[in-house]
Amino acid sequence: MKKLMVIFALLATVGLSAKTIATVNGYSIDEKEANAFLKVATKGKVTYKRLRKKDKISLIERLAVDKLVLKTALKEIKKKEQENIIAGFWLRKKAAKYKVKDQEVKDAYKKNKKYFKDKKGKNIPFEKVKEMIKNSIAQKKAVAKMMDKAKIVMDGKVISKPKKAKKKKKTVSTNGEHSLYEVKSGNTLSGIANKYSISTKALRKMNGMTDKSVLKIGQKLKVPAK
Repeated sequence: MKKLMVIFALLATVGLSAKTIATVNGYSIDEKEANAFLKVATKGKVTYKRLRKKDKISLIERLAVDKLVLKTALKEIKKKEQENIIAGFWLRKKAAKYKVKDQEVKDAYKKNKKYFKDKKGKNIPFEKVKEMIKNSIAQKKAVAKMMDKAKIVMDGKVISKPKKAKKKKKTVSTNGEHSLYEVKSGNTLSGIANKYSISTKALRKMNGMTDKSVLKIGQKLKVPAK
């Protein structure tokens, strides 16, 4: 399945007007398609025109296999099955971007341990299903992220709408570490707060200031340690 999807991806980049360099059972193999393959295989170091005759033949034979596999698959695999293959490939690709902690995997195993049994009814060891659980969690994260942006309408009414991204609150370090900043001409409290990635309110609190407090040139302010 994975190889088939790679073939789909390569051939999808080929234009209809590309120069035909060979055919297989009537299906055209064009130069743009050959260069797309070589770009991946040689990391862009070689193009079709620069190949020797025998290397061109070897490449054509390889592309002929891919072409026949694709065309035969498109004929024999029903549209619904094609959609499932593409959806599965896309989901695995998206899920690969999500990190899953070992503890998450262990917790999921413990929670669903009763479902991990072999044909004899014995529990399957954690190590044997670890990767499967990890992939499942990653896919759930990918789906959850997608659904956060989804808008669902039923009978003309919105029953689910995209979630608003939560703004990260700027907080002051709670470990008591801080540096001192000397107020200069033109400084403002909000400007200093932005410089150290905290809120103006947090900076006032850190320095025992009120809303009416005024900055003075040369004044020393406590700021988060970098």
